[in-house]
Amino acid sequence: MTMEQNNIPQQPPAFTCHDVDQVLWDIAIDAPDLLAALQHDLPDLPARLEGLRRQLPCARSINPFHSDDLQRPYRHLRAFYQNTGVGSAVLAHKGTEVHAHDRDQHLAVLAEFRIDYPVRGKSLFSAAEHFALVEQKIPLAISSVEAVEDARAACQLQQAHWQRFGQLACIPTPLLVIQWPAAVRDSHLQALRNLLSGRAMHIVDTMTAQGLAAIIYHYPSLPLRVAHLPVELKKQGGGTWLQRLASLTASYGLTPEQVVERWIDLVARMLALGFLPGRTEHIGIGHCLEMQNAVVDGGFVDLGSVVAMTEVKSDSAFMEMLMAAFADLAKTVRHFMLGPVPDVEAEYRNPSLLMLACLQRVVPALLQRLRTYPDLEPRLQAYLDRSESTCFTALAEELQNLSPRMLNPAEHA
Repeated sequence: MTMEQNNIPQQPPAFTCHDVDQVLWDIAIDAPDLLAALQHDLPDLPARLEGLRRQLPCARSINPFHSDDLQRPYRHLRAFYQNTGVGSAVLAHKGTEVHAHDRDQHLAVLAEFRIDYPVRGKSLFSAAEHFALVEQKIPLAISSVEAVEDARAACQLQQAHWQRFGQLACIPTPLLVIQWPAAVRDSHLQALRNLLSGRAMHIVDTMTAQGLAAIIYHYPSLPLRVAHLPVELKKQGGGTWLQRLASLTASYGLTPEQVVERWIDLVARMLALGFLPGRTEHIGIGHCLEMQNAVVDGGFVDLGSVVAMTEVKSDSAFMEMLMAAFADLAKTVRHFMLGPVPDVEAEYRNPSLLMLACLQRVVPALLQRLRTYPDLEPRLQAYLDRSESTCFTALAEELQNLSPRMLNPAEHA
């Protein structure tokens, strides 16, 4: 999606506090080990959470803003960020936009704006329809189901990382999921009814049956995404894409090379801990390795797609998710290093030469890192072990899992 950047005011909009209906997920109850880990640097965190369990601050505007303490970067339509005062870490407030005074104005823009796909042209769906029909998301809001799913997935991975490596991963650490009162949900749905098609509205009604929510999480830096780089790099002045990229990543104390290495390290650790980055049903609608969720500090956000390998019963599904992780990581690296280049078969074929080069470099680096970890999940270890087999033997086994079996027409008789 491409939109022109708004002028970002240097002072945040006015804030109002709104009552919480109930707490659906709480780090103090559901992950006290992670709370203790965060308290080492944020000793006042329990006191902060105590107030947030009753009321959440909500920006009166969804427009981008920036101050010393608070900011909403361009295209962060469902979240703003508060500096913690400790390094560059922030507390993300996601899902408070249902209370914004300009909510209806922004919903109207989303209902007019069309998704622009490189080469393919503009979608027939508006952005609002796209969120509901394609991404299964609620425009400018979060369902209680989505928020709790995200918190549980991030918590499970973060706990495993903390227990094994003794440090928090560069991913969100969920703090609270709160539910808004039913009147807030009803108001938001009413605002959407005249903007969405009947099918999209039916999906939204179904998704919000258990209510609307907000999630508060900790992240080690302001989570600027790879998908937002074209706009962010316009601020860096002249120079090539990589030169401007280096200026941007320097604000994180990193070089572009270090960012790529951190992504590869983090994905290797995810796999070594027994997690796949994305369920099959999340591919294309919110896989955490995709460029809209890959952060330019070497981390990832929106981890609702993460799944424990033990939950994946089918060998075919396991192989599909593993290959999708390789492909999405390589595509994110390509976009990070080159910017938005079109996916066109005319460049060569599918995959393009650019993607072939990225896959050829990223995947072996990831597998080399992965081999340094012991006690891998058996199917993952078997995948690594097949590198000792002949090319044909390894492919024969893997293609069997990746190629759906064709039914004999006689079976339908």
